[in-house]
Amino acid sequence: MIHQRRAALGIMAVLIGLLVTALPAGPAAARPDRPQADLTQAVTTAMHQQLAAQARGSYGLSAGAPLRTLVEPQRWSSGRDWTFGSSVFLIPKGIETAPVTSLFVARLTGGAWKVGLQGTTDFAALSHQAPSSVVKETERLPFARTAEPKSLSADTGLSLPWKQGTGWGHWGVHGNSGQSRPYNSIDFYGGDGNVLASRAGTMYRHCTSGGRWPHITVMHDNGYTTGYYHLRDTTGKASGSPVNLGEYLGRIAEELPCGGSANGDHTHWTLWSGSGGNTPVAVQGKTIGGWTWYEGASAYTGYAERGGTRIYRNACCNLINYGGGGDPGKVFENAANVTIPDQGTAESSITVSGVSGNAPRTLSVYQDVHHTWRGDLQIDLVGPSGRTYRLRDGNSGDDADIIHETDVVDASGEVANGVWKLRVRDLDVNDTGYIDAWSLTF
Repeated sequence: MIHQRRAALGIMAVLIGLLVTALPAGPAAARPDRPQADLTQAVTTAMHQQLAAQARGSYGLSAGAPLRTLVEPQRWSSGRDWTFGSSVFLIPKGIETAPVTSLFVARLTGGAWKVGLQGTTDFAALSHQAPSSVVKETERLPFARTAEPKSLSADTGLSLPWKQGTGWGHWGVHGNSGQSRPYNSIDFYGGDGNVLASRAGTMYRHCTSGGRWPHITVMHDNGYTTGYYHLRDTTGKASGSPVNLGEYLGRIAEELPCGGSANGDHTHWTLWSGSGGNTPVAVQGKTIGGWTWYEGASAYTGYAERGGTRIYRNACCNLINYGGGGDPGKVFENAANVTIPDQGTAESSITVSGVSGNAPRTLSVYQDVHHTWRGDLQIDLVGPSGRTYRLRDGNSGDDADIIHETDVVDASGEVANGVWKLRVRDLDVNDTGYIDAWSLTF
């Protein structure tokens, strides 16, 4: 049965198309795409000047090999004279690697764009000057610090990218494209397939126009940035959103939003320095997830060691994640499916006990909800007192079918212990779904 809003949107698109074709073209100076076209060229030039050699080495290409750049502005000022976004060197077809990316801030002044790439003094200065609609207040200091040399600890404070206490497999330590140096990459697979943030930080999306699911990086507070390539069903959070340790980012897959290739469902996990334009950092001798990692005689032959035990590549599902990214908090979960009726309401309950005092100001609420038109859904957290906390409003234009999101709620007015509920209301007709799971982290 055709969804009523799909038909309505189709009719509206036809009417808008007729109106647009009937309007005369304005003068060239008024074209809204001109600033963006000039911006693309300016960012591309900066990328080639500052990061082309790194990208060719990371992709295993010769010194003169051509590179294609994808420039994606993500936020604009009201006057469109400031912008923030992501730039990426696209991976040539057939190369199994993770993308070389850089955030940028740019300002249009005197008819030309001044561009600052992540890790440069221009990036730090422009981030400080940009309006808050372009660079968030919470981003200014971290962005400024990317231009500062930082000593990186061998004990990275990073968790492995899956649930603590469970085991996955790995394909060994290697370079971003196999033999390329440094060996800053590990491929992980197995387990439940859910890829989680290795430490709290700020999440950024790249290659959003290269496929349905973007490439994700997380900038952490300790100078490291982690990358997670090939994911599908990625978090719906906007670029620049905070994420918690162990927060869901996506699922292992073979997605290629920035190009390249993949062989089997996995995540290509990469380690970078947040300074210097995301400089790759060798995992040799680094402690990640409670294991110290070592290279082998060649790429993909490395191993992880803990307490005299060594885990080599393809030893599936016995590499236990011992954490390392800080205290994950006390987690309560309900994984029982609850059907969401068409134009009805579903509730799933969690009983919290053993937590003293009130709930925190940063109560983490993870939602795993499947629905054939997720824009129909309104989601609330209901505290033990009966008070509701809005997590998601309906959005009739959102036709995706999965919600994998974590929201942070100030629930400090609630006693922690008691019955908490996730309430999901279907606001429109013709679509149904179910609550797959949800959890609270105190």
